[in-house]
Amino acid sequence: MDSIRLFIVSLCANIAAFLFPIKNEIFGLVFLFSVNFLFGLFADICNHRDWSFKKAFRLFRDAAVYFTMLASIYLLGYLKGEEAATMQCVSFMTYVAIYFYGTNILRNARMVTQEKSTLFRILDFLYYVLSLRIVKHNDYLGNYIEWYENERRKNL
Repeated sequence: MDSIRLFIVSLCANIAAFLFPIKNEIFGLVFLFSVNFLFGLFADICNHRDWSFKKAFRLFRDAAVYFTMLASIYLLGYLKGEEAATMQCVSFMTYVAIYFYGTNILRNARMVTQEKSTLFRILDFLYYVLSLRIVKHNDYLGNYIEWYENERRKNL
């Protein structure tokens, strides 16, 4: 039993040591997913909606998939010997997650605050800027959102 425990601890330590160069991205994303979870929970409580474990499990599943993708990209780039390009790719993926989860956090934070308050107006403005204005200045993001909306209409 001790040898199995030692093997698992050694394996986890080696994986953590290998992923050390992207530890800041991983910690940042853990924080981002946690804040997203909390604001989603607060929004459900404040708006008298039922909180479900299914919704919480979906967040943990999505986070696990995202971390696996990040680690896989880092591993493949490392094996190819292109660490600088790999770090840039990991950084880009982190910014993409920050954008999409950040807009979701702002939307949920708006639901928690009172509509006439100053905080609501600040959050509403930030949500407006992130969700609409940045899209107009970023061709890739604007094209993606337009494509996504057209695909959703086809599937409805």
